Amino acid sequence: MIPHYFALDDELAMEFIHEQGAGTLVTARDDGTIDATMLPIIIRDGVIIMHMARFNDHWKASDVPRPGAHVFTGAHGFVSSRDYDLPEGTSVASTWDYTQVTIHGQVTVHDNREWVKEASVDLTRHWDEEEADSMDSKYLDRASKAIIGVSMTIDRIGGKAKLSQNRLPIERDRISTRLREQGTARAKQLADDIDAAPSTARRLPFVGGLHAVRKDEPRLEH
Repeated sequence: MIPHYFALDDELAMEFIHEQGAGTLVTARDDGTIDATMLPIIIRDGVIIMHMARFNDHWKASDVPRPGAHVFTGAHGFVSSRDYDLPEGTSVASTWDYTQVTIHGQVTVHDNREWVKEASVDLTRHWDEEEADSMDSKYLDRASKAIIGVSMTIDRIGGKAKLSQNRLPIERDRISTRLREQGTARAKQLADDIDAAPSTARRLPFVGGLHAVRKDEPRLEH
């Protein structure tokens, strides 16, 4: 079970996947092997709409409706416990912060040129309306021969934003500062995500899921 302070409700999870715009579609073949393909998406009438290259064997192994998962991952990175405000002599493990949403549903392949053309135009329009309006019908006819349509129902949504919400404000400041000092786009984005996430920390230094310890509180030896 995801701790409540990390869990994303379905509305926030859907906002996240709209912002990401693409995720990794994962399905299993009849022999148990796994296919995974990064695909841009749009959502139409509560269904995820995608397409992939015809030469991609992934769709060939999903020629009948089957269960699948579509995984959307945001910025992620290492968070050092050196930035935690811990009582002297106390140590806890470092961690990894991230945001991830997984959609579970039934995947269906659409080897239909009109379906594919409509899906392609809709996806382009989502990102660039001017480009979508200028797409030539002859080009669409040629392009639709090279791609396959894929749709996926949204049966279950699992979302987790693990962004140090359970840490004290001073700890969160240290964490985001250290991330920004790395100088990478991913680390900066993670720092922004951490800064934007609501804090649920206790007033006492958090040292684990069971209890918090005052710095001046005597500890029992076991």
